[in-house]
Parts: sequence; C-alpha cells; structure tokens
Amino acid sequence: MDIQDQDWAQVLGFDRLPYHTVDKRVADLLDMTGRKAAVTGAGGDGLGYAIAERLAGCGADVALIGRTFEKVERRAAEIEKRWGVTAVPIKADMSDWDQVHAAVRASRDELGGLDLMINNPVMVSAGAFDRHTKEEIDLTVLGSLTMMMYGAHAALEHLLPQGSGKIINIGAVAGRVQQPGLTVYSACKAGVIGFTRNLAYEYARRGVNVLAVAPGIMLKDEMKRYLVDPHNDAERAGRESIAESITQRVQLGRAALPQEVANVVAFLASDAADYMCGQTIDVAGGQWMG
Repeated sequence: MDIQDQDWAQVLGFDRLPYHTVDKRVADLLDMTGRKAAVTGAGGDGLGYAIAERLAGCGADVALIGRTFEKVERRAAEIEKRWGVTAVPIKADMSDWDQVHAAVRASRDELGGLDLMINNPVMVSAGAFDRHTKEEIDLTVLGSLTMMMYGAHAALEHLLPQGSGKIINIGAVAGRVQQPGLTVYSACKAGVIGFTRNLAYEYARRGVNVLAVAPGIMLKDEMKRYLVDPHNDAERAGRESIAESITQRVQLGRAALPQEVANVVAFLASDAADYMCGQTIDVAGGQWMG
C-alpha cells in the first residue's frame, strides 16, 4: 500500500487513545475492581504481601503464590476478610520451572482470568565476592533473576492469547548503584532492569505491557528487630551497612515500609499508568551512588 493511502488515524494510534479516561478522577483510574492478579512471594510480612494487600484494596482479586502453603493461606484469608475480594493461596517453589507454570495456570483458573503478574522472587547471598561459593552465586542468580524470567514466561502463556495484561517485575535500586557486599545481587538486579526493558520491547505491540519497580531499603518486622538488637556479628555488620546507606546515601534519611513500595506497584498496575512501558521506577528515598 502506498504511504498516501494509509489510514493515518490508525497509523498514529488515534483509535487506541483512552478518551474514556479524560473526565475521570485519578482515584477512578486506580479502581481495579474485576482485575485478576497473581503475586509471588506473598506469604511473609514483606513486599509480596504488601502488594497483594494494595491490589486488593483497589478492588482486584488476587492469587498469593508462595513456597509455604500455610503462610499464603493465612494471608489470603486476611485479605478476603479485610477487602471483600477473592484471594486464593497457591503453593509453588518459584525456582522450579514446572511449578511456576502450574501456579500461574492455577491462579488464572481459580480467579477466572489473569490480568496482572507481579514477579517478586528473591534469594540473596551477601558478603565479599571473593568469598562466595559457587552455590551462593548460583542461589542469588536463581532467586534474583532466573525466577523472574520463569514467572514472566508463565504469565505470557495466558496474557499473549488474550492480547492484554501487565507484568510488573520487582527489582532493586541495587541494580543502579554500588552496594557493598552485594555484587552478585546487584548484577542480577541490573539484569532485571534490562530484562524488563527488552521484554516490553518484544511484547508491548502484542498487548502485554512490562514494567518494574526498584525498591531501596525496606524495613520488615524481622529486620527492625535485629537493627535495634543484633544477636551476632553478622547482624551487627548488617546493621552498620544499612545505617551507613541510610545516613550517607538515602536523601530522605530513612528506610521505607513495604507498603510505600507497594503503592507504586499498584499505580503501575492501574489504568493511570497505561502510557508507561518498559520502565523501572526507583522507590528508594533518593538513594544515590556513594
């Protein structure tokens, strides 16, 4: 077809502009009633559970995927009671290819669909790189990058045929800055940024958007305990490293609650962020390279 014969409105995407959102409040765009979301790593007291809570609070039905069924079962019950949405617990070891794909498939089946995949795996070995064993390096790469790819692959199995959906990867600001004792982890989280950008490039035109969030230092209950009262040399060293990062590198001068990071995940999952694509958003209090 000659360029002069093109339907320019279609070429320029005018038929896909979201005019239905123009007169809405931002709060309306954050309403995710009817959406179906799978969240990995959701059984503890950290970011995964906080994300599931935030999505449920916006009206989404959620599948909580975790290694220990009793934990995700308890968290799912709490979410259903608080928000009145459907929340289902799914047991899976995210380091196992077959279990990951089965868990995402079960999430879709039990929720009656899948719109959002929140990729939140992490297993970290810290310390000087020259002292790492092969097993520690392999574990960190598996838990911080490979498992992310497994989850995205499993989600695409369902999102591509329907031509819609979002995948949100959880990275870390360590992927952009130097972190003492976290060389392997930081390299993997830099990989998450590249993985997110390239996955979005490959699938955005097929209706699947991919984004990422990069948290900085987050305080879970267990971490707060040992920061105040360390019981051994490793915990004391961890406290000193975190304190140095907060006081010297974080512009806001404090750590984050998991819920603060989950707020940004919920925003990216909503219609309010539909023109964002392939980006990784730092939620790290202005943490910079020291």
